[in-house]
Amino acid sequence: MTDLLLNSRFLMRPPTGVDRVATELADALISLAGDTMPVRGLRPAGEIVQPESRPEALLTRVEASSSRLKGHAWEQIALAGADPGAWLLSLCNMGPALRRRQVVMMHDAQVFRQPESYSRAFRSWYHLVQPRLARRAELVLTVSEHSRRELEHFGVVPPGKARVVPNGADHILRIGADRDILGKHGLEPGGYFLAIGSLAPHKNLALIAEAALKRSDRSRPLVIAGGGNASVFSDSGIVPSDDVRVIGRVSDAELRGLYDNATALVFPSLTEGFGLPPAEAMFCGCPVIATTGGAVPEVCGEAALSLPPSDASAWAAAMDRISTDDGLRRNLAEAGAARVARFTWENAAKTLMGHLQDLTR
Repeated sequence: MTDLLLNSRFLMRPPTGVDRVATELADALISLAGDTMPVRGLRPAGEIVQPESRPEALLTRVEASSSRLKGHAWEQIALAGADPGAWLLSLCNMGPALRRRQVVMMHDAQVFRQPESYSRAFRSWYHLVQPRLARRAELVLTVSEHSRRELEHFGVVPPGKARVVPNGADHILRIGADRDILGKHGLEPGGYFLAIGSLAPHKNLALIAEAALKRSDRSRPLVIAGGGNASVFSDSGIVPSDDVRVIGRVSDAELRGLYDNATALVFPSLTEGFGLPPAEAMFCGCPVIATTGGAVPEVCGEAALSLPPSDASAWAAAMDRISTDDGLRRNLAEAGAARVARFTWENAAKTLMGHLQDLTR
């Protein structure tokens, strides 16, 4: 394959889950490809956001564009014509819809399946651009078989065109745990359940808050970490209390500390394109109670307690069970570690490399 040009627009915004995937996968691909597949990146002009959290090997490969355009305009216009002989790799759902010599990763079809989770402007943009982009790009990647089926179901990607590159999650092991997060919120090691997410309806956090109040044993609080402060969550019917503690955004180090010390991660999403938190938790030895929605069963297999995302009483019972059964927690932790051994960024990069090499055969 000729040179690979990485769409590095994701470096210009605070990292989200999709941006985490782009960062880790690009870094692993650079390491794996070496000199056999030169990788370089192009980004809009301006300052990289949080450069200290980005891999050095990635930053040294990325150049600033000479264009004055920013955001979507830069991606759709300036990037479309950049180095036309190179293959463009866009890893964050979007890329220039006019460019054919391109590989684009579309993580899920959430905006089509759960439109209420997104603004009207966001929905309109994705409905306009994504199907055109998927038809024009030479190759579409996604992160799970579930996402592949969903993208085809909604007519975003032509049948048979998408290839799966499962995410990795072993980046969590490189992060040193911040133990102060427990004292900051009055938590004890092994003495709380952890939920991670935003107020997007498909994250289904209202259900797990309801389940926490239905438990027979409420000695271990439910801790909700993620976007939004306590007052915002209250507006959605999640009322902070001794049983349900909303702690807002946490750093990567604080998240690692929470994984390491939780009784279990509870992950009740209605749907997910992949589901990084359960995989991260399993790498940290944290037992998982997980939804049967979306791609999460592909990630967790039999290594989690799996429940439908609509039955608060079942979630309450599972939390009660895991609170009192030390053997169950040990078994889940061991099974989780074995399950996620396959979900490394090196393996993801090898799979991606294989798909890229297929393009030239």
